[in-house]
Amino acid sequence: MKKIAVFTGARSEYGLLKPVILELMKTDFKFELIVSGGHLDKSQGYTINEIIKDGILITAEIDTTVDDLGFHAINTSNAKLQIGFSEYLQKNRPDLVLVLGDRSELISVVSSCLFASIPVAHISGGEVTEGATDNQVRHAVTKMAHIHFPATEIYKQNILRMGEEEWRICVSGEPGLDDVLSTILPSKEEFYERFSIPKNKELVIATFHSETIGQTINKQFLKELIEALEINFNSHFLFTAANLGVGGEEINQTLIELSQKHENCSFVASLGKVNYYAAQKYAIAMLGNSSSGIVEAMSFYLPVVNVGQRQEGRLRNLNCIDVPVNVSEIVEALKKTTNPDFKNNLENKPNIYGDGNGSKRIVEFLKGIDWNALIHKKSTF
Repeated sequence: MKKIAVFTGARSEYGLLKPVILELMKTDFKFELIVSGGHLDKSQGYTINEIIKDGILITAEIDTTVDDLGFHAINTSNAKLQIGFSEYLQKNRPDLVLVLGDRSELISVVSSCLFASIPVAHISGGEVTEGATDNQVRHAVTKMAHIHFPATEIYKQNILRMGEEEWRICVSGEPGLDDVLSTILPSKEEFYERFSIPKNKELVIATFHSETIGQTINKQFLKELIEALEINFNSHFLFTAANLGVGGEEINQTLIELSQKHENCSFVASLGKVNYYAAQKYAIAMLGNSSSGIVEAMSFYLPVVNVGQRQEGRLRNLNCIDVPVNVSEIVEALKKTTNPDFKNNLENKPNIYGDGNGSKRIVEFLKGIDWNALIHKKSTF
Protein backbone atom coordinates (compact mmCIF):
# COMPACT_ATOMS: atom_id res chain seq x y z
CA MET A 1 0.00 0.00 0.00
CA LYS A 2 0.97 3.62 -0.48
CA LYS A 3 2.74 5.47 2.32
CA ILE A 4 1.28 8.87 3.26
CA ALA A 5 3.29 11.24 5.44
CA VAL A 6 1.57 14.10 7.30
CA PHE A 7 3.51 17.16 8.42
CA THR A 8 2.57 19.38 11.35
CA GLY A 9 4.49 22.36 12.75
CA ALA A 10 1.99 24.14 15.00
CA ARG A 11 -0.72 23.42 17.57
CA SER A 12 -3.48 25.03 15.51
CA GLU A 13 -2.53 23.09 12.39
CA TYR A 14 -2.45 19.77 14.26
CA GLY A 15 -5.96 20.36 15.60
CA LEU A 16 -7.22 20.78 12.04
CA LEU A 17 -5.28 17.76 10.77
CA LYS A 18 -6.17 15.36 13.57
CA PRO A 19 -9.51 14.17 12.06
CA VAL A 20 -7.72 13.39 8.77
CA ILE A 21 -4.95 11.54 10.62
CA LEU A 22 -7.47 9.42 12.52
CA GLU A 23 -9.35 8.67 9.29
CA LEU A 24 -6.13 7.67 7.52
CA MET A 25 -5.28 5.32 10.39
CA LYS A 26 -8.48 3.38 9.69
CA THR A 27 -7.34 2.55 6.14
CA ASP A 28 -4.72 0.30 4.58
CA PHE A 29 -2.51 3.30 3.83
CA LYS A 30 0.82 3.30 5.61
CA PHE A 31 0.90 6.44 7.76
CA GLU A 32 3.78 8.50 9.13
CA LEU A 33 3.71 11.74 11.12
CA ILE A 34 6.50 14.34 11.03
CA VAL A 35 6.47 16.88 13.86
CA SER A 36 8.43 20.13 13.92
CA GLY A 37 8.28 23.88 14.61
CA GLY A 38 6.15 25.15 17.47
CA HIS A 39 5.38 21.65 18.73
CA LEU A 40 8.95 21.45 20.02
CA ASP A 41 9.10 25.00 21.36
CA LYS A 42 8.61 25.63 25.09
CA SER A 43 7.17 29.11 24.47
CA GLN A 44 4.38 27.51 22.40
CA GLY A 45 3.49 25.07 25.17
CA TYR A 46 5.60 22.13 23.90
CA THR A 47 2.47 20.81 22.19
CA ILE A 48 4.12 17.62 20.98
CA ASN A 49 2.80 16.29 24.29
CA GLU A 50 -0.75 16.68 22.98
CA ILE A 51 0.08 14.44 20.01
CA ILE A 52 1.69 11.85 22.29
CA LYS A 53 -1.34 11.98 24.59
CA ASP A 54 -3.59 11.31 21.59
CA GLY A 55 -1.69 8.05 21.01
CA ILE A 56 -0.54 8.95 17.50
CA LEU A 57 2.87 7.50 16.66
CA ILE A 58 5.41 10.13 15.65
CA THR A 59 7.81 8.96 12.94
CA ALA A 60 10.20 11.92 12.99
CA GLU A 61 10.83 15.03 15.09
CA ILE A 62 12.67 17.89 13.40
CA ASP A 63 13.82 20.50 15.91
CA THR A 64 14.05 23.92 14.27
CA THR A 65 14.01 26.15 17.34
CA VAL A 66 16.34 29.16 17.35
CA ASP A 67 17.12 31.82 19.96
CA ASP A 68 16.84 34.71 17.51
CA LEU A 69 13.83 36.95 16.90
CA GLY A 70 12.50 38.54 13.74
CA PHE A 71 12.64 37.52 10.10
CA HIS A 72 16.16 36.08 10.43
CA ALA A 73 14.89 33.61 13.02
CA ILE A 74 12.11 32.46 10.69
CA ASN A 75 14.55 32.03 7.80
CA THR A 76 17.03 30.15 10.00
CA SER A 77 14.32 27.91 11.43
CA ASN A 78 12.95 27.10 7.99
CA ALA A 79 16.46 26.38 6.68
CA LYS A 80 16.93 23.84 9.48
CA LEU A 81 13.56 22.33 8.58
CA GLN A 82 14.53 22.06 4.90
CA ILE A 83 17.61 20.04 5.83
CA GLY A 84 15.79 17.88 8.36
CA PHE A 85 12.81 17.19 6.13
CA SER A 86 15.04 16.34 3.19
CA GLU A 87 16.84 13.81 5.40
CA TYR A 88 13.46 12.32 6.35
CA LEU A 89 12.50 12.00 2.66
CA GLN A 90 15.83 10.39 1.83
CA LYS A 91 15.40 7.80 4.54
CA ASN A 92 11.66 7.07 4.43
CA ARG A 93 10.56 7.95 0.88
CA PRO A 94 6.76 8.38 1.29
CA ASP A 95 4.47 8.16 -1.73
CA LEU A 96 2.65 11.36 -0.75
CA VAL A 97 3.12 14.20 1.76
CA LEU A 98 -0.02 15.82 3.16
CA VAL A 99 0.13 19.43 4.44
CA LEU A 100 -2.42 21.99 5.59
CA GLY A 101 -2.67 25.75 5.44
CA ASP A 102 -0.26 28.56 4.88
CA ARG A 103 2.45 28.68 7.54
CA SER A 104 5.90 29.69 6.34
CA GLU A 105 7.51 26.33 7.11
CA LEU A 106 5.41 24.69 4.40
CA ILE A 107 7.70 26.27 1.80
CA SER A 108 10.58 24.18 3.18
CA VAL A 109 8.45 21.02 3.27
CA VAL A 110 6.86 21.19 -0.16
CA SER A 111 9.98 22.42 -1.96
CA SER A 112 11.88 19.47 -0.49
CA CYS A 113 9.18 17.20 -1.92
CA LEU A 114 9.31 18.99 -5.26
CA PHE A 115 13.00 18.27 -5.79
CA ALA A 116 12.60 14.71 -4.51
CA SER A 117 9.74 14.07 -7.00
CA ILE A 118 7.31 13.23 -4.20
CA PRO A 119 3.69 14.40 -4.67
CA VAL A 120 2.09 16.81 -2.21
CA ALA A 121 -1.57 17.05 -1.14
CA HIS A 122 -2.59 20.46 0.21
CA ILE A 123 -5.59 21.20 2.43
CA SER A 124 -7.11 24.72 2.57
CA GLY A 125 -5.74 26.11 -0.68
CA GLY A 126 -7.45 28.76 -2.78
CA GLU A 127 -8.16 31.02 0.19
CA VAL A 128 -7.23 34.67 0.33
CA THR A 129 -5.67 36.54 3.28
CA GLU A 130 -4.23 39.69 1.80
CA GLY A 131 -3.12 41.17 5.13
CA ALA A 132 -0.36 38.63 5.77
CA THR A 133 2.51 36.90 3.99
CA ASP A 134 0.54 33.69 4.55
CA ASN A 135 -1.26 34.60 1.33
CA GLN A 136 1.86 34.24 -0.81
CA VAL A 137 2.90 31.08 1.04
CA ARG A 138 -0.48 29.45 0.46
CA HIS A 139 -0.49 30.19 -3.27
CA ALA A 140 3.12 29.02 -3.62
CA VAL A 141 2.20 25.74 -1.94
CA THR A 142 -0.76 25.36 -4.31
CA LYS A 143 1.52 25.62 -7.33
CA MET A 144 3.93 23.05 -5.89
CA ALA A 145 1.16 20.67 -4.77
CA HIS A 146 -0.38 17.87 -6.83
CA ILE A 147 -3.71 17.36 -5.03
CA HIS A 148 -5.92 20.09 -3.59
CA PHE A 149 -8.56 19.98 -0.86
CA PRO A 150 -10.19 23.44 -0.70
CA ALA A 151 -12.93 24.18 1.81
CA THR A 152 -15.49 25.68 -0.56
CA GLU A 153 -16.50 25.75 -4.21
CA ILE A 154 -15.34 29.38 -4.45
CA TYR A 155 -11.86 28.39 -3.29
CA LYS A 156 -11.87 25.58 -5.85
CA GLN A 157 -12.54 28.14 -8.57
CA ASN A 158 -9.58 30.19 -7.33
CA ILE A 159 -7.33 27.12 -7.68
CA LEU A 160 -8.63 26.47 -11.18
CA ARG A 161 -7.82 30.08 -12.12
CA MET A 162 -4.26 29.42 -10.95
CA GLY A 163 -3.97 26.82 -13.71
CA GLU A 164 -4.48 23.61 -11.73
CA GLU A 165 -6.23 20.63 -13.35
CA GLU A 166 -9.76 19.98 -12.12
CA TRP A 167 -9.30 16.24 -11.58
CA ARG A 168 -6.76 17.03 -8.88
CA ILE A 169 -9.25 19.08 -6.81
CA CYS A 170 -11.76 17.83 -4.23
CA VAL A 171 -13.95 20.31 -2.33
CA SER A 172 -13.74 18.68 1.10
CA GLY A 173 -14.73 21.35 3.58
CA GLU A 174 -12.39 22.11 6.48
CA PRO A 175 -11.55 18.79 8.19
CA GLY A 176 -10.89 20.62 11.44
CA LEU A 177 -14.66 21.00 11.81
CA ASP A 178 -15.27 17.25 11.75
CA ASP A 179 -15.11 16.67 15.49
CA VAL A 180 -16.27 20.07 16.75
CA LEU A 181 -19.65 18.83 17.93
CA SER A 182 -18.65 15.26 18.83
CA THR A 183 -15.72 16.04 21.13
CA ILE A 184 -16.47 15.46 24.81
CA LEU A 185 -15.84 18.75 26.60
CA PRO A 186 -15.30 19.62 30.24
CA SER A 187 -18.22 21.33 31.97
CA LYS A 188 -18.24 25.10 32.20
CA GLU A 189 -17.42 24.87 35.90
CA GLU A 190 -14.48 22.53 35.22
CA PHE A 191 -13.19 24.75 32.44
CA TYR A 192 -13.42 27.92 34.52
CA GLU A 193 -11.64 26.29 37.43
CA ARG A 194 -8.94 24.77 35.24
CA PHE A 195 -7.96 28.17 33.83
CA SER A 196 -8.69 30.29 36.93
CA ILE A 197 -11.52 32.26 35.32
CA PRO A 198 -13.69 34.09 37.89
CA LYS A 199 -17.04 32.32 38.23
CA ASN A 200 -18.99 35.58 38.12
CA LYS A 201 -17.46 36.73 34.82
CA GLU A 202 -18.50 36.14 31.23
CA LEU A 203 -15.65 34.81 29.07
CA VAL A 204 -14.16 36.30 25.90
CA ILE A 205 -11.53 34.16 24.15
CA ALA A 206 -8.83 36.18 22.37
CA THR A 207 -5.95 35.39 20.02
CA PHE A 208 -3.77 37.90 18.20
CA HIS A 209 -1.20 36.67 15.69
CA SER A 210 1.45 38.81 14.08
CA GLU A 211 0.17 40.43 10.89
CA THR A 212 3.62 39.94 9.22
CA ILE A 213 2.71 42.91 6.99
CA GLY A 214 2.53 46.26 8.77
CA GLN A 215 2.96 44.90 12.32
CA THR A 216 0.11 46.99 13.76
CA ILE A 217 -0.53 44.33 16.41
CA ASN A 218 2.23 45.55 18.71
CA LYS A 219 2.97 46.23 22.37
CA GLN A 220 1.40 49.71 22.47
CA PHE A 221 -1.80 48.52 20.80
CA LEU A 222 -2.20 45.59 23.20
CA LYS A 223 -1.57 47.82 26.21
CA GLU A 224 -4.23 50.33 25.11
CA LEU A 225 -6.65 47.55 24.19
CA ILE A 226 -6.52 45.74 27.52
CA GLU A 227 -6.90 49.00 29.42
CA ALA A 228 -10.00 49.82 27.35
CA LEU A 229 -11.44 46.33 27.82
CA GLU A 230 -11.02 46.67 31.57
CA ILE A 231 -12.92 49.97 31.59
CA ASN A 232 -15.76 48.95 29.28
CA PHE A 233 -16.51 45.31 30.09
CA ASN A 234 -17.16 43.20 33.17
CA SER A 235 -15.78 40.14 31.36
CA HIS A 236 -12.67 38.00 31.62
CA PHE A 237 -10.44 37.95 28.53
CA LEU A 238 -8.48 34.73 28.05
CA PHE A 239 -5.61 35.23 25.58
CA THR A 240 -3.83 32.38 23.84
CA ALA A 241 -0.38 32.65 22.29
CA ALA A 242 0.49 34.01 18.89
CA ASN A 243 2.08 31.52 16.52
CA LEU A 244 5.81 31.59 15.91
CA GLY A 245 6.52 34.24 13.30
CA VAL A 246 7.88 37.74 12.88
CA GLY A 247 6.43 39.73 15.78
CA GLY A 248 4.84 36.71 17.47
CA GLU A 249 7.24 36.56 20.41
CA GLU A 250 6.72 40.27 21.17
CA ILE A 251 2.96 39.72 21.27
CA ASN A 252 3.31 36.80 23.66
CA GLN A 253 5.74 38.54 26.01
CA THR A 254 3.52 41.62 26.07
CA LEU A 255 0.44 39.56 26.93
CA ILE A 256 2.31 37.76 29.72
CA GLU A 257 3.31 41.10 31.22
CA LEU A 258 -0.15 42.65 30.87
CA SER A 259 -1.95 39.61 32.29
CA GLN A 260 0.13 39.98 35.45
CA LYS A 261 -0.98 43.62 35.82
CA HIS A 262 -4.67 43.35 34.89
CA GLU A 263 -7.15 41.11 36.68
CA ASN A 264 -9.53 41.13 33.72
CA CYS A 265 -7.21 39.09 31.49
CA SER A 266 -5.06 35.98 31.60
CA PHE A 267 -2.67 34.29 29.19
CA VAL A 268 -2.11 30.63 28.33
CA ALA A 269 0.32 29.47 25.65
CA SER A 270 -1.92 26.65 24.45
CA LEU A 271 -5.33 25.45 25.60
CA GLY A 272 -5.15 22.22 23.65
CA LYS A 273 -7.88 21.27 21.19
CA VAL A 274 -10.48 20.05 23.69
CA ASN A 275 -10.15 23.08 25.93
CA TYR A 276 -10.10 25.42 22.94
CA TYR A 277 -13.43 23.97 21.81
CA ALA A 278 -14.69 24.38 25.37
CA ALA A 279 -13.59 28.01 25.37
CA GLN A 280 -15.58 28.63 22.18
CA LYS A 281 -18.62 26.88 23.63
CA TYR A 282 -18.66 28.83 26.90
CA ALA A 283 -17.43 32.22 25.66
CA ILE A 284 -19.77 35.06 24.76
CA ALA A 285 -17.43 36.29 22.01
CA MET A 286 -14.08 35.79 20.30
CA LEU A 287 -11.62 38.61 19.70
CA GLY A 288 -8.48 38.79 17.56
CA ASN A 289 -7.28 37.86 14.09
CA SER A 290 -7.09 34.07 14.17
CA SER A 291 -8.44 31.96 11.32
CA SER A 292 -10.39 29.94 13.90
CA GLY A 293 -12.68 32.94 14.27
CA ILE A 294 -13.37 32.83 10.55
CA VAL A 295 -13.60 29.04 10.15
CA GLU A 296 -14.48 27.36 13.46
CA ALA A 297 -16.41 29.78 15.65
CA MET A 298 -19.61 29.66 13.59
CA SER A 299 -19.98 25.98 14.50
CA PHE A 300 -20.48 27.19 18.08
CA TYR A 301 -22.65 30.17 16.99
CA LEU A 302 -19.97 32.31 18.62
CA PRO A 303 -19.79 36.01 17.66
CA VAL A 304 -16.34 37.11 16.45
CA VAL A 305 -14.69 40.51 16.33
CA ASN A 306 -12.02 40.11 13.66
CA VAL A 307 -9.32 42.77 13.97
CA GLY A 308 -7.14 44.15 11.21
CA GLN A 309 -6.21 42.90 7.76
CA ARG A 310 -4.72 39.49 8.53
CA GLN A 311 -7.82 37.61 7.35
CA GLU A 312 -8.74 40.06 4.58
CA GLY A 313 -10.16 38.19 1.59
CA ARG A 314 -11.45 35.09 3.40
CA LEU A 315 -15.13 34.23 3.08
CA ARG A 316 -17.14 35.26 6.15
CA ASN A 317 -19.87 33.56 8.14
CA LEU A 318 -22.62 35.68 9.68
CA ASN A 319 -20.92 35.67 13.10
CA CYS A 320 -18.00 37.87 12.06
CA ILE A 321 -17.67 41.63 12.59
CA ASP A 322 -14.62 43.14 10.88
CA VAL A 323 -12.90 46.15 12.45
CA PRO A 324 -9.56 47.92 11.90
CA VAL A 325 -6.75 47.92 14.46
CA ASN A 326 -8.49 50.66 16.41
CA VAL A 327 -9.30 50.29 20.11
CA SER A 328 -12.50 52.34 20.15
CA GLU A 329 -13.95 50.47 17.15
CA ILE A 330 -13.04 47.13 18.74
CA VAL A 331 -14.88 48.13 21.92
CA GLU A 332 -18.00 49.14 19.96
CA ALA A 333 -17.95 45.89 17.97
CA LEU A 334 -17.68 43.82 21.15
CA LYS A 335 -20.66 45.66 22.59
CA LYS A 336 -22.61 44.78 19.44
CA THR A 337 -21.89 41.07 19.92
CA THR A 338 -23.64 41.17 23.31
CA ASN A 339 -26.89 42.26 21.66
CA PRO A 340 -29.26 39.25 21.88
CA ASP A 341 -30.53 39.91 18.36
CA PHE A 342 -27.02 39.47 16.94
CA LYS A 343 -26.48 36.04 18.48
CA ASN A 344 -30.07 34.89 17.86
CA ASN A 345 -29.50 35.53 14.17
CA LEU A 346 -26.70 32.94 14.18
CA GLU A 347 -28.68 30.04 15.63
CA ASN A 348 -29.12 27.06 13.29
CA LYS A 349 -27.28 28.77 10.43
CA PRO A 350 -24.81 26.50 8.56
CA ASN A 351 -21.05 27.00 8.70
CA ILE A 352 -19.96 27.72 5.12
CA TYR A 353 -16.61 26.03 5.79
CA GLY A 354 -17.86 22.50 6.30
CA ASP A 355 -20.47 20.00 7.37
CA GLY A 356 -18.34 17.66 9.49
CA ASN A 357 -17.37 15.17 6.78
CA GLY A 358 -14.19 16.76 5.42
CA SER A 359 -11.73 14.09 6.51
CA LYS A 360 -13.86 11.31 5.02
CA ARG A 361 -13.97 13.11 1.67
CA ILE A 362 -10.19 13.61 1.73
CA VAL A 363 -9.41 9.97 2.45
CA GLU A 364 -11.95 8.64 -0.07
CA PHE A 365 -10.48 10.91 -2.75
CA LEU A 366 -6.96 9.66 -1.96
CA LYS A 367 -8.17 6.08 -2.34
CA GLY A 368 -9.47 6.74 -5.83
CA ILE A 369 -6.77 8.89 -7.44
CA ASP A 370 -4.49 7.77 -10.28
CA TRP A 371 -1.17 7.63 -8.44
CA ASN A 372 0.77 7.11 -11.66
CA ALA A 373 -0.44 10.45 -13.06
CA LEU A 374 0.21 12.57 -9.97
CA ILE A 375 3.74 13.80 -10.41
CA HIS A 376 3.39 15.11 -14.00
CA LYS A 377 1.48 18.40 -13.68
CA LYS A 378 -0.04 20.25 -16.62
CA SER A 379 -1.15 23.87 -16.55
CA THR A 380 -4.61 24.80 -17.83
CA PHE A 381 -4.18 28.56 -18.23
